[in-house]
Amino acid sequence: MNFKEVHFEAADGGNIYGSLFGSYPDIAILAHGKVFNKESYYDLCEALLKNKISSLAFDFRGYGNSKQGRGSPLAYGEDVIGAINFAKSLDFVKDITLLGSSMGGAAVLNASKLFKPTEIKSVIALSPVHVEGVDFIDVPVHYLGSEGEQFAEGIKKMYAQTKSPKTIHFFNGNAHAQNIFATESKDEIISLIVSYIKEEKKA
Repeated sequence: MNFKEVHFEAADGGNIYGSLFGSYPDIAILAHGKVFNKESYYDLCEALLKNKISSLAFDFRGYGNSKQGRGSPLAYGEDVIGAINFAKSLDFVKDITLLGSSMGGAAVLNASKLFKPTEIKSVIALSPVHVEGVDFIDVPVHYLGSEGEQFAEGIKKMYAQTKSPKTIHFFNGNAHAQNIFATESKDEIISLIVSYIKEEKKA
């Protein structure tokens, strides 16, 4: 696979390792779930490349070579903020989309509270673990999940509480988070993700 190994500083000083695919103006920052790692997104990264979308898949602190900083071992939002700052430093990047699954979904939702729509285009939360305060998010949020999964009701509650522009979509079955990519919904979910990333910014 054609990617560049990178590392950057988390917001609390941690050392985070990632894989950078492509050099297109649209970039997706990919935050994995608890039982996954950055490599679990590589197939999605390849699909995004075919649609002229760059991606940065990274390992959270405690995964792969990534190390925590001054904060908690569970301060995953600090890692997301570090990834955002790294992406903003890349001269080819124009629009940043956050995509997180399960634990990573919660992390990108929490991190997005600190950013304006001029900085982050949107958040794609795939089967996110429940977080409080989603009503403080100004960035558009796209919620995804499976109809029969354990977090379905929590996703619906967060959707209801979100005040920024939002969408919600459930796939058939009970697959959770990145496991949805291994189901018959694979093409549908990739197509949706591409459409969200490519969506024109609202004036």
